[in-house]
Amino acid sequence: MKKAIMILLGVCLLAGFAVAQTPGGSLGPVSFTLPWNPPGNNFQAEIRDTILHGYRLQRGDVFTLKVTYTVSRDVDGIGVGFADMTPWQTLSWRQPRGGEIPMANNGGAVLPAARAGQPVSAEVTITLINRASSAGSRQNTFILANVSPQSQGPITINFSEFILTKTN
Repeated sequence: MKKAIMILLGVCLLAGFAVAQTPGGSLGPVSFTLPWNPPGNNFQAEIRDTILHGYRLQRGDVFTLKVTYTVSRDVDGIGVGFADMTPWQTLSWRQPRGGEIPMANNGGAVLPAARAGQPVSAEVTITLINRASSAGSRQNTFILANVSPQSQGPITINFSEFILTKTN
């Protein structure tokens, strides 16, 4: 059976058919800067293309994110989740109403508070509550957002470990 699958895989590759990759994986050591935005917007970084490999996010998908990181300034936490950017729709947390902090108070996953330069290790679960509008990278965007409304200025997050795993 294994031999038949390997032969079929080889034929597909030779014929030019794309073989879908499993969504998730390791980004390895990576850094993101969350730029400062005026009140009403959040510090935010977006990851596209490199983590889902063309997978279309579905309602009910569950991911585990395992990270080790440091930050350039103290933060109350880093919200993580998925969003569809066109049209804008949150995929893994409820859309906030009023002045609520988007991920922290609305069912989203939040990495723990961190002090500048101090390593933090964490593992969080991200559950999809909505489906992406298509399989495009803008419709399946991974979001990192500062949940510290009092922060003024950009925040750099340095991940020495960043592993996203689809668990269902």
